[in-house]
Amino acid sequence: MATMILLPDGTGAGASADWVAVGSATRHECLEDDNGSTSYVRCSVLNSQMIIEFANPSVVESKIASIDSVSFQSSGKSIHRTNPSVVVISYEVPSGNVSQTCSYDAHRTNYETIIGTPKVYSDGPGATAWTYSDLESLEMKCTKGIGVGLGHGVNLSYLALIVTYTEAEAADNATFFGANF
Repeated sequence: MATMILLPDGTGAGASADWVAVGSATRHECLEDDNGSTSYVRCSVLNSQMIIEFANPSVVESKIASIDSVSFQSSGKSIHRTNPSVVVISYEVPSGNVSQTCSYDAHRTNYETIIGTPKVYSDGPGATAWTYSDLESLEMKCTKGIGVGLGHGVNLSYLALIVTYTEAEAADNATFFGANF
């Protein structure tokens, strides 16, 4: 099984202004690399949503026999000194995938990495296999949730998608070339 990483490349429609880019010009630029407090997206308003679009796959479709799973990797921390902060991360496109609640511990300086549960099907618990076109249109939604107490803000420094796939077998051209020469 092979793996590729898809990074953010746009902020989707309907994103709340409550998610503020710090250290970079745009929200998606803040989430492109896991650099902690250098650049991040901050939110303290409950139920505020941010939609992130992802770059197209770096592997061409003909090199992929099947897409085995997609999961997210995030890095974040609670702004509060002692209480965690919650963000619900879900697949906006394709829709139908279940959400995962991420609780980022309270840290003064350290960011916590959370890897989401691998999704085997593009329609959540359904039976539709992932397609290449699904990867080309992936969007994730982050919703600021309730932690212990109300309104504990969160800083997100990284949000990427991990795609595991089976490589297509290379064609054996030796027989073809040997027969014609």
